[in-house]
Amino acid sequence: MKIKNFTLFLIWAGAAISIAEIYTGSLFAPLGLTKGLLAILIGHIIGTLFFSLGGLMSYILKLPAIKSTKVVLGNKGTIFLGALNILQLIGWTAVMIIQSAKAFNGAIGMSVGVGILFVGISVLLWSLFFESEAYWVNNIAVILLFILTIGVVVFLKGGKILTPTGNISFVDAIELAVAMPVSWLPLVGDYTINSENRKSSFIYTFLGYFIASCFMYFIGLFVSLKTEGKDIISYFASIKTGFVPLLIILLSTVTTTFMDVYSAAISTMAVIKTRLSKKELLIIYSLIGIIAAYLFPIDKYQNFLYAIGSVFIPVYTVVFVGFFILKYEESGYLNIPAVVSSIIGIITYNYMVYNGTSLLKWYLTPTITTIFLTAVIYTVTQTFFKRKEKIL
Repeated sequence: MKIKNFTLFLIWAGAAISIAEIYTGSLFAPLGLTKGLLAILIGHIIGTLFFSLGGLMSYILKLPAIKSTKVVLGNKGTIFLGALNILQLIGWTAVMIIQSAKAFNGAIGMSVGVGILFVGISVLLWSLFFESEAYWVNNIAVILLFILTIGVVVFLKGGKILTPTGNISFVDAIELAVAMPVSWLPLVGDYTINSENRKSSFIYTFLGYFIASCFMYFIGLFVSLKTEGKDIISYFASIKTGFVPLLIILLSTVTTTFMDVYSAAISTMAVIKTRLSKKELLIIYSLIGIIAAYLFPIDKYQNFLYAIGSVFIPVYTVVFVGFFILKYEESGYLNIPAVVSSIIGIITYNYMVYNGTSLLKWYLTPTITTIFLTAVIYTVTQTFFKRKEKIL
């Protein structure tokens, strides 16, 4: 069944409208409004281009997102990528549960520990009983959250812009904007595979996510600038608006987090042979997410986003170079040049984020440097090995 262009646009616009995106945008506030907006735009152009290429690749190959990477990475490489995707989805599950629990803590005094359990059980129950209803309820939650955020902007539109103190750099902010769309790479092809045509699979995926995600980041930035550093959850809690915003946050958190749990289950079934049913996997990953929420250091949220970028950017650089440029197919179980190039890219990204401050410019971010270096190394090593067959 084909997905119409506007529907595809709405799917990815809906994916971007979330508390997590607004929360991340609030981290840009120390840059001020102008530089913050510029970092949002630059990062999203880079990240969403990457994200949309993944959708285009799945459409061309007529394969789901994770399975499409097999043509470059080989069977074992795909299993490795699927395992990484499961790990990041568990991380996202923990983050979303914690953010919702913090909102309840600020607004009604519920302890964060109890809040984590409450939200986590809500996700688990949703996974068990409401799987078939998740899409339309999620759409309702997304619409309500969108309306609520517009209301926040209208409410705060007067007064001064106050830049809170902080030490985030312009380059670091760009990386945080890149990481969010990149985190959807192992899932995007599951939808674009049914696009109307090749052009649509790229353009409408790009526009849907880019427009909505940039707006969510802007909301977070704007709220933080207007409230001297509060993120959206702290803001809702501080103004004591009652249960309506909390209900919307809970609903959007539960339905969005369910999709993380659901994707983890599907990835597991796609890359390994398991006797566990999808429902059993949903239960397992929901429980793991609850446990992870108690252990996840939310103050390290930025590092979590950097970790996503550090892995998916070099790995998908290899995939895209192999598929779109070299146009060769890996015939073995594991593409050794791809592994070597990816490892070098991961090391490069992490070095530049945590130790390469003196090397960084706005046009030479960790992402841009990693893409260029990984692409060159993979092209050279893959050509040398000559272990390939034509894809197209």
